[in-house]
Amino acid sequence: MNIEIKNGYIIIPQQNKISVQKGDIFIHNGNIEYRKNFKQPNKIINVKNRVIFPGLVNAHHHIYSCLSKGIHAKTPFQNFEGILKNLWWKLDRALLEDDVKLSAVLTLQDCIRNGVTTIFDHHISSNFVENSLNTLAGVFENFGLNGVLCFEISNRNGNEIFQKSLNENIRFIKTEKPNSLKGIVGLHASFTLGNENLQEIKDKIENFPIHIHVAEDKIDEIQCMDKYNQTVIERLESFDLLHQNSILVHCSNISNNEIEILKNKKLYAIQTIDSNMNNALNIADISRFINEGIKVTVGTDGMSSNILKSFKNSFLFTRYQNQDPDIGFAEMEAMLLNSYKLKKAFGFPIGIIENEPADIVIVDYKPATPFNENTFLSHFIYGITESKAQWVIKKGKILLDNFKLQTTNRYDDLINNATEISKKMFKRF
Repeated sequence: MNIEIKNGYIIIPQQNKISVQKGDIFIHNGNIEYRKNFKQPNKIINVKNRVIFPGLVNAHHHIYSCLSKGIHAKTPFQNFEGILKNLWWKLDRALLEDDVKLSAVLTLQDCIRNGVTTIFDHHISSNFVENSLNTLAGVFENFGLNGVLCFEISNRNGNEIFQKSLNENIRFIKTEKPNSLKGIVGLHASFTLGNENLQEIKDKIENFPIHIHVAEDKIDEIQCMDKYNQTVIERLESFDLLHQNSILVHCSNISNNEIEILKNKKLYAIQTIDSNMNNALNIADISRFINEGIKVTVGTDGMSSNILKSFKNSFLFTRYQNQDPDIGFAEMEAMLLNSYKLKKAFGFPIGIIENEPADIVIVDYKPATPFNENTFLSHFIYGITESKAQWVIKKGKILLDNFKLQTTNRYDDLINNATEISKKMFKRF
Protein backbone atom coordinates (compact mmCIF):
# COMPACT_ATOMS: atom_id res chain seq x y z
CA MET A 1 0.00 0.00 0.00
CA ASN A 2 1.38 3.42 -1.00
CA ILE A 3 0.36 6.21 1.37
CA GLU A 4 0.94 9.94 0.99
CA ILE A 5 0.87 11.99 4.21
CA LYS A 6 0.71 15.69 3.51
CA ASN A 7 1.36 18.89 5.45
CA GLY A 8 2.60 17.63 8.79
CA TYR A 9 5.09 18.63 11.46
CA ILE A 10 7.49 15.67 11.54
CA ILE A 11 9.22 14.78 14.82
CA ILE A 12 12.59 13.06 14.30
CA PRO A 13 14.54 11.84 17.37
CA GLN A 14 18.26 12.38 17.04
CA GLN A 15 21.03 11.40 19.44
CA ASN A 16 20.69 14.33 21.83
CA LYS A 17 17.78 16.40 20.56
CA ILE A 18 14.39 16.35 18.91
CA SER A 19 14.34 17.61 15.34
CA VAL A 20 11.22 19.21 13.85
CA GLN A 21 10.61 19.61 10.15
CA LYS A 22 7.56 20.58 8.12
CA GLY A 23 6.67 18.50 5.11
CA ASP A 24 5.24 15.33 3.60
CA ILE A 25 5.93 11.64 4.19
CA PHE A 26 5.52 8.93 1.57
CA ILE A 27 5.12 5.30 2.59
CA HIS A 28 6.21 3.16 -0.35
CA ASN A 29 6.05 -0.63 -0.01
CA GLY A 30 5.84 -0.14 3.75
CA ASN A 31 8.94 2.07 4.03
CA ILE A 32 9.40 5.75 4.86
CA GLU A 33 10.43 8.04 2.01
CA TYR A 34 10.68 11.81 1.77
CA ARG A 35 10.39 11.94 -2.01
CA LYS A 36 7.43 10.65 -3.96
CA ASN A 37 8.50 7.50 -5.83
CA PHE A 38 5.07 6.30 -6.89
CA LYS A 39 2.52 7.74 -9.29
CA GLN A 40 -0.78 7.16 -7.59
CA PRO A 41 -1.09 6.59 -3.83
CA ASN A 42 -3.62 4.13 -2.47
CA LYS A 43 -4.44 6.66 0.22
CA ILE A 44 -3.79 10.36 0.80
CA ILE A 45 -3.94 11.73 4.33
CA ASN A 46 -3.82 15.51 4.58
CA VAL A 47 -2.95 15.99 8.24
CA LYS A 48 -3.34 19.78 7.97
CA ASN A 49 -0.47 20.82 10.25
CA ARG A 50 -0.94 18.04 12.79
CA VAL A 51 2.12 16.50 14.49
CA ILE A 52 3.68 13.23 13.31
CA PHE A 53 5.74 11.13 15.75
CA PRO A 54 7.51 7.82 15.43
CA GLY A 55 5.33 5.18 17.10
CA LEU A 56 5.38 5.72 20.88
CA VAL A 57 6.92 3.33 23.42
CA ASN A 58 5.52 2.00 26.70
CA ALA A 59 8.62 0.81 28.54
CA HIS A 60 6.76 -1.08 31.30
CA HIS A 61 3.24 -2.46 31.00
CA HIS A 62 1.21 -5.20 32.67
CA ILE A 63 -1.24 -6.29 30.00
CA TYR A 64 -3.11 -8.64 32.33
CA SER A 65 -4.04 -5.79 34.68
CA CYS A 66 -6.79 -4.54 32.36
CA LEU A 67 -9.02 -7.31 33.75
CA SER A 68 -8.65 -6.03 37.33
CA LYS A 69 -11.18 -3.21 36.89
CA GLY A 70 -14.07 -3.74 39.29
CA ILE A 71 -12.59 -6.81 40.95
CA HIS A 72 -13.56 -7.29 44.59
CA ALA A 73 -10.23 -7.27 46.42
CA LYS A 74 -10.05 -7.56 50.17
CA THR A 75 -9.51 -4.14 51.75
CA PRO A 76 -8.14 -2.21 53.51
CA PHE A 77 -4.82 -2.92 51.81
CA GLN A 78 -2.98 -1.00 54.55
CA ASN A 79 0.37 -1.12 52.74
CA PHE A 80 2.15 -2.26 49.58
CA GLU A 81 2.38 -5.87 50.73
CA GLY A 82 -1.38 -5.82 51.26
CA ILE A 83 -1.90 -4.60 47.69
CA LEU A 84 0.25 -7.41 46.32
CA LYS A 85 -1.26 -10.18 48.44
CA ASN A 86 -4.92 -9.11 48.23
CA LEU A 87 -5.01 -8.02 44.60
CA TRP A 88 -2.16 -8.77 42.21
CA TRP A 89 -0.97 -12.12 43.53
CA LYS A 90 -4.55 -13.39 43.76
CA LEU A 91 -5.22 -12.17 40.21
CA ASP A 92 -2.04 -13.99 39.10
CA ARG A 93 -3.50 -17.29 40.36
CA ALA A 94 -6.90 -16.67 38.74
CA LEU A 95 -5.73 -16.07 35.15
CA LEU A 96 -6.19 -18.77 32.53
CA GLU A 97 -5.47 -18.78 28.79
CA ASP A 98 -8.70 -17.06 27.71
CA ASP A 99 -8.09 -14.31 30.28
CA VAL A 100 -4.55 -13.76 29.03
CA LYS A 101 -5.67 -13.58 25.41
CA LEU A 102 -8.60 -11.27 26.20
CA SER A 103 -6.43 -8.91 28.23
CA ALA A 104 -3.92 -8.75 25.36
CA VAL A 105 -6.60 -7.93 22.79
CA LEU A 106 -8.19 -5.20 24.91
CA THR A 107 -4.86 -3.68 25.96
CA LEU A 108 -3.32 -3.63 22.48
CA GLN A 109 -6.43 -1.92 21.12
CA ASP A 110 -5.94 0.75 23.80
CA CYS A 111 -2.26 1.03 22.92
CA ILE A 112 -3.12 1.73 19.29
CA ARG A 113 -5.71 4.33 20.33
CA ASN A 114 -2.93 6.03 22.30
CA GLY A 115 -0.33 5.86 19.53
CA VAL A 116 1.78 3.22 21.30
CA THR A 117 3.28 0.70 18.89
CA THR A 118 6.09 -0.78 21.04
CA ILE A 119 5.19 -2.39 24.37
CA PHE A 120 7.53 -3.87 26.97
CA ASP A 121 5.20 -6.20 28.88
CA HIS A 122 5.74 -7.95 32.20
CA HIS A 123 3.42 -10.96 32.34
CA ILE A 124 2.38 -13.39 35.06
CA SER A 125 -0.13 -16.25 35.40
CA SER A 126 0.83 -19.08 37.73
CA ASN A 127 -1.87 -21.40 36.34
CA PHE A 128 -0.92 -20.80 32.70
CA VAL A 129 2.85 -20.67 32.36
CA GLU A 130 4.07 -22.91 29.57
CA ASN A 131 3.72 -21.25 26.16
CA SER A 132 1.78 -18.33 27.67
CA LEU A 133 4.17 -15.86 26.00
CA ASN A 134 3.21 -17.42 22.67
CA THR A 135 -0.42 -16.56 23.40
CA LEU A 136 0.54 -12.93 23.94
CA ALA A 137 2.87 -12.96 20.94
CA GLY A 138 0.10 -14.20 18.67
CA VAL A 139 -2.06 -11.20 19.53
CA PHE A 140 0.87 -8.80 19.01
CA GLU A 141 1.54 -10.34 15.62
CA ASN A 142 -2.10 -10.10 14.56
CA PHE A 143 -2.26 -6.44 15.57
CA GLY A 144 1.08 -5.65 13.93
CA LEU A 145 2.70 -4.16 17.05
CA ASN A 146 6.21 -4.49 18.49
CA GLY A 147 6.46 -6.43 21.72
CA VAL A 148 9.25 -7.22 24.17
CA LEU A 149 7.74 -9.97 26.31
CA CYS A 150 8.73 -11.75 29.49
CA PHE A 151 7.26 -13.94 32.22
CA GLU A 152 7.59 -12.76 35.79
CA ILE A 153 9.82 -15.08 37.84
CA SER A 154 9.43 -15.31 41.62
CA ASN A 155 9.48 -17.96 44.33
CA ARG A 156 6.15 -17.00 45.89
CA ASN A 157 4.26 -19.89 44.21
CA GLY A 158 6.84 -22.58 44.96
CA ASN A 159 9.78 -24.11 43.15
CA GLU A 160 7.79 -25.82 40.39
CA ILE A 161 6.29 -22.53 39.19
CA PHE A 162 9.67 -20.84 39.60
CA GLN A 163 11.26 -23.41 37.27
CA LYS A 164 8.44 -23.19 34.73
CA SER A 165 8.61 -19.38 34.75
CA LEU A 166 12.38 -19.33 34.20
CA ASN A 167 12.09 -21.89 31.42
CA GLU A 168 9.27 -19.96 29.74
CA ASN A 169 11.47 -16.84 29.52
CA ILE A 170 14.41 -18.74 28.07
CA ARG A 171 12.23 -20.74 25.68
CA PHE A 172 10.59 -17.61 24.30
CA ILE A 173 13.85 -15.68 23.93
CA LYS A 174 15.36 -18.54 21.92
CA THR A 175 12.23 -19.24 19.85
CA GLU A 176 12.29 -18.08 16.24
CA LYS A 177 9.78 -15.25 15.90
CA PRO A 178 8.95 -12.23 13.73
CA ASN A 179 11.24 -9.19 13.87
CA SER A 180 8.46 -7.35 15.68
CA LEU A 181 8.78 -9.61 18.75
CA LYS A 182 11.63 -9.99 21.23
CA GLY A 183 12.16 -11.68 24.56
CA ILE A 184 13.66 -10.47 27.82
CA VAL A 185 14.01 -12.21 31.22
CA GLY A 186 11.28 -11.12 33.64
CA LEU A 187 12.01 -11.09 37.38
CA HIS A 188 9.43 -9.91 39.89
CA ALA A 189 11.63 -8.29 42.54
CA SER A 190 14.54 -8.96 44.86
CA PHE A 191 12.27 -9.69 47.81
CA THR A 192 10.53 -12.60 46.05
CA LEU A 193 13.74 -14.27 44.87
CA GLY A 194 16.22 -16.05 47.15
CA ASN A 195 19.94 -16.34 46.49
CA GLU A 196 19.49 -19.86 45.14
CA ASN A 197 16.92 -18.44 42.68
CA LEU A 198 19.21 -15.65 41.51
CA GLN A 199 22.11 -18.08 41.14
CA GLU A 200 20.03 -20.37 38.93
CA ILE A 201 18.80 -17.42 36.87
CA LYS A 202 22.39 -16.22 36.45
CA ASP A 203 23.53 -19.68 35.38
CA LYS A 204 20.83 -20.10 32.75
CA ILE A 205 20.11 -16.75 31.08
CA GLU A 206 23.50 -16.14 29.46
CA ASN A 207 23.80 -12.38 28.77
CA PHE A 208 20.11 -11.72 28.14
CA PRO A 209 18.82 -8.48 29.71
CA ILE A 210 16.41 -8.59 32.63
CA HIS A 211 13.16 -6.71 33.31
CA ILE A 212 12.62 -6.30 37.07
CA HIS A 213 10.84 -4.14 39.67
CA VAL A 214 13.46 -2.43 41.85
CA ALA A 215 12.77 -0.84 45.24
CA GLU A 216 9.18 -0.03 44.32
CA ASP A 217 8.48 0.01 48.05
CA LYS A 218 10.89 0.37 50.96
CA ILE A 219 10.24 -3.27 51.89
CA ASP A 220 12.38 -4.38 48.95
CA GLU A 221 15.43 -2.58 50.32
CA ILE A 222 14.70 -3.37 53.98
CA GLN A 223 14.35 -7.09 53.36
CA CYS A 224 17.45 -7.13 51.18
CA MET A 225 19.56 -5.52 53.90
CA ASP A 226 18.09 -7.73 56.64
CA LYS A 227 18.61 -10.99 54.74
CA TYR A 228 21.70 -10.35 52.62
CA ASN A 229 23.36 -7.21 54.05
CA GLN A 230 23.18 -5.68 50.58
CA THR A 231 21.00 -3.16 48.81
CA VAL A 232 18.87 -4.38 45.91
CA ILE A 233 21.20 -3.01 43.22
CA GLU A 234 24.27 -4.35 45.03
CA ARG A 235 22.62 -7.76 45.20
CA LEU A 236 21.73 -7.81 41.50
CA GLU A 237 25.26 -6.65 40.70
CA SER A 238 26.79 -9.38 42.87
CA PHE A 239 24.99 -11.95 40.72
CA ASP A 240 26.09 -10.15 37.54
CA LEU A 241 22.49 -9.62 36.42
CA LEU A 242 22.65 -5.94 35.43
CA HIS A 243 23.16 -6.79 31.78
CA GLN A 244 23.17 -4.28 28.95
CA ASN A 245 19.68 -3.03 28.02
CA SER A 246 18.15 -4.36 31.22
CA ILE A 247 15.00 -2.59 32.42
CA LEU A 248 14.83 -1.54 36.07
CA VAL A 249 11.38 -0.31 37.00
CA HIS A 250 10.63 2.26 39.75
CA CYS A 251 14.02 2.54 41.56
CA SER A 252 12.05 4.68 43.99
CA ASN A 253 13.96 3.92 47.18
CA ILE A 254 17.53 3.33 46.05
CA SER A 255 20.58 4.74 47.82
CA ASN A 256 23.34 7.04 46.66
CA ASN A 257 25.66 4.06 46.28
CA GLU A 258 23.10 2.30 44.09
CA ILE A 259 22.87 5.38 41.88
CA GLU A 260 26.67 5.29 41.54
CA ILE A 261 26.46 1.67 40.35
CA LEU A 262 23.72 2.43 37.82
CA LYS A 263 25.65 5.38 36.39
CA ASN A 264 28.15 2.95 34.94
CA LYS A 265 25.62 0.53 33.47
CA LYS A 266 24.12 0.57 29.99
CA LEU A 267 20.56 -0.04 31.11
CA TYR A 268 17.26 1.81 31.55
CA ALA A 269 15.42 3.00 34.64
CA ILE A 270 11.67 3.30 34.13
CA GLN A 271 9.40 5.70 35.99
CA THR A 272 5.75 4.69 36.40
CA ILE A 273 4.45 7.73 38.17
CA ASP A 274 0.69 7.11 38.00
CA SER A 275 1.07 3.63 39.48
CA ASN A 276 3.39 4.77 42.26
CA MET A 277 0.99 7.54 43.25
CA ASN A 278 -1.95 5.13 43.09
CA ASN A 279 -0.12 2.81 45.49
CA ALA A 280 0.94 5.71 47.75
CA LEU A 281 4.64 4.96 47.20
CA ASN A 282 7.80 7.00 46.84
CA ILE A 283 8.73 8.24 43.38
CA ALA A 284 12.30 8.38 42.11
CA ASP A 285 13.88 11.75 41.39
CA ILE A 286 14.20 11.50 37.62
CA SER A 287 15.89 14.87 37.44
CA ARG A 288 18.74 13.58 39.56
CA PHE A 289 18.92 10.28 37.66
CA ILE A 290 19.16 12.05 34.31
CA ASN A 291 21.75 14.52 35.58
CA GLU A 292 23.78 11.56 36.87
CA GLY A 293 23.74 10.03 33.38
CA ILE A 294 21.20 7.24 34.00
CA LYS A 295 18.92 6.60 31.04
CA VAL A 296 15.35 7.10 32.25
CA THR A 297 12.04 6.83 30.42
CA VAL A 298 8.41 6.13 31.27
CA GLY A 299 5.99 3.22 31.47
CA THR A 300 2.43 2.90 32.69
CA ASP A 301 2.76 -0.22 34.91
CA GLY A 302 -0.65 -1.41 33.75
CA MET A 303 -2.51 1.66 35.03
CA SER A 304 -3.45 2.58 31.46
CA SER A 305 -1.98 2.55 27.96
CA ASN A 306 -1.78 6.36 27.75
CA ILE A 307 1.96 6.96 27.68
CA LEU A 308 1.61 10.66 26.81
CA LYS A 309 -0.21 11.15 30.11
CA SER A 310 2.74 9.52 31.87
CA PHE A 311 5.14 12.02 30.30
CA LYS A 312 2.95 14.93 31.41
CA ASN A 313 2.63 13.68 34.97
CA SER A 314 6.37 13.00 35.19
CA PHE A 315 7.04 16.57 34.14
CA LEU A 316 4.66 18.02 36.71
CA PHE A 317 5.88 15.80 39.52
CA THR A 318 9.59 16.41 39.02
CA ARG A 319 8.92 20.14 39.39
CA TYR A 320 6.85 19.56 42.51
CA GLN A 321 9.32 17.03 43.96
CA ASN A 322 12.28 19.36 43.53
CA GLN A 323 10.31 22.51 44.36
CA ASP A 324 11.77 24.04 41.22
CA PRO A 325 9.64 25.62 38.45
CA ASP A 326 12.68 25.88 36.17
CA ILE A 327 13.30 22.17 35.60
CA GLY A 328 11.42 19.55 33.61
CA PHE A 329 11.90 20.47 29.97
CA ALA A 330 15.35 18.91 29.65
CA GLU A 331 14.16 15.87 31.57
CA MET A 332 11.20 15.32 29.23
CA GLU A 333 13.39 15.62 26.15
CA ALA A 334 15.81 13.08 27.62
CA MET A 335 12.99 10.68 28.52
CA LEU A 336 11.39 10.94 25.09
CA LEU A 337 14.73 10.38 23.37
CA ASN A 338 15.49 7.48 25.72
CA SER A 339 12.19 5.82 24.82
CA TYR A 340 13.31 5.73 21.20
CA LYS A 341 16.83 4.62 22.15
CA LEU A 342 15.24 1.73 24.04
CA LYS A 343 13.16 0.90 20.99
CA LYS A 344 16.27 0.86 18.84
CA ALA A 345 18.28 -1.12 21.41
CA PHE A 346 15.89 -4.03 20.94
CA GLY A 347 16.25 -3.98 17.19
CA PHE A 348 13.12 -2.08 16.23
CA PRO A 349 13.33 0.73 13.68
CA ILE A 350 12.48 4.19 14.99
CA GLY A 351 9.94 4.26 12.20
CA ILE A 352 10.26 7.75 10.77
CA ILE A 353 13.79 7.72 9.29
CA GLU A 354 14.08 7.44 5.51
CA ASN A 355 14.10 3.84 4.20
CA GLU A 356 12.95 2.41 7.54
CA PRO A 357 9.72 0.42 7.82
CA ALA A 358 7.05 2.98 8.68
CA ASP A 359 5.99 3.18 12.33
CA ILE A 360 4.24 6.48 12.91
CA VAL A 361 1.46 8.10 14.90
CA ILE A 362 -0.28 11.30 13.81
CA VAL A 363 -1.52 13.19 16.85
CA ASP A 364 -4.62 15.37 16.71
CA TYR A 365 -2.70 18.50 17.63
CA LYS A 366 -2.39 21.56 15.42
CA PRO A 367 0.05 24.11 16.84
CA ALA A 368 -1.54 27.54 16.99
CA THR A 369 1.73 29.26 17.89
CA PRO A 370 5.20 28.89 16.32
CA PHE A 371 6.26 25.24 16.31
CA ASN A 372 9.94 24.41 15.89
CA GLU A 373 12.83 22.80 17.73
CA ASN A 374 12.97 25.68 20.20
CA THR A 375 9.28 25.52 21.08
CA PHE A 376 8.67 21.78 20.69
CA LEU A 377 8.94 20.84 24.38
CA SER A 378 6.44 23.47 25.46
CA HIS A 379 3.99 22.19 22.84
CA PHE A 380 4.75 18.60 23.82
CA ILE A 381 4.08 19.05 27.52
CA TYR A 382 1.21 21.50 27.47
CA GLY A 383 -0.54 20.44 24.27
CA ILE A 384 0.49 17.17 22.65
CA THR A 385 0.29 15.15 25.88
CA GLU A 386 -3.35 16.24 26.16
CA SER A 387 -4.14 15.05 22.63
CA LYS A 388 -5.22 11.74 21.10
CA ALA A 389 -3.77 9.67 18.30
CA GLN A 390 -5.73 10.17 15.08
CA TRP A 391 -3.83 7.88 12.71
CA VAL A 392 -1.42 5.02 13.45
CA ILE A 393 0.46 3.46 10.54
CA LYS A 394 2.77 0.45 10.79
CA LYS A 395 4.65 -0.44 7.60
CA GLY A 396 1.97 -0.17 4.91
CA LYS A 397 -0.93 -0.93 7.22
CA ILE A 398 -3.22 1.66 8.80
CA LEU A 399 -4.05 0.50 12.34
CA LEU A 400 -5.97 3.64 13.35
CA ASP A 401 -7.72 5.65 10.65
CA ASN A 402 -9.11 9.00 11.73
CA PHE A 403 -9.63 7.68 15.30
CA LYS A 404 -11.20 4.40 14.13
CA LEU A 405 -9.48 1.09 14.87
CA GLN A 406 -8.74 -0.92 11.73
CA THR A 407 -7.38 -3.99 13.50
CA THR A 408 -8.31 -7.56 12.76
CA ASN A 409 -11.84 -8.68 13.62
CA ARG A 410 -10.75 -12.23 14.39
CA TYR A 411 -11.17 -11.46 18.10
CA ASP A 412 -14.74 -10.15 17.90
CA ASP A 413 -16.18 -13.28 19.54
CA LEU A 414 -13.67 -13.00 22.36
CA ILE A 415 -14.43 -9.31 22.92
CA ASN A 416 -18.19 -9.88 22.78
CA ASN A 417 -17.78 -12.59 25.42
CA ALA A 418 -15.51 -10.46 27.64
CA THR A 419 -18.03 -10.04 30.45
CA GLU A 420 -18.66 -13.78 30.75
CA ILE A 421 -14.94 -14.58 30.64
CA SER A 422 -14.15 -12.00 33.31
CA LYS A 423 -17.07 -13.16 35.52
CA LYS A 424 -15.52 -16.63 35.64
CA MET A 425 -12.10 -15.14 36.40
CA PHE A 426 -13.61 -12.97 39.16
CA LYS A 427 -15.17 -16.10 40.70
CA ARG A 428 -11.76 -17.87 40.70
CA PHE A 429 -10.22 -14.73 42.21
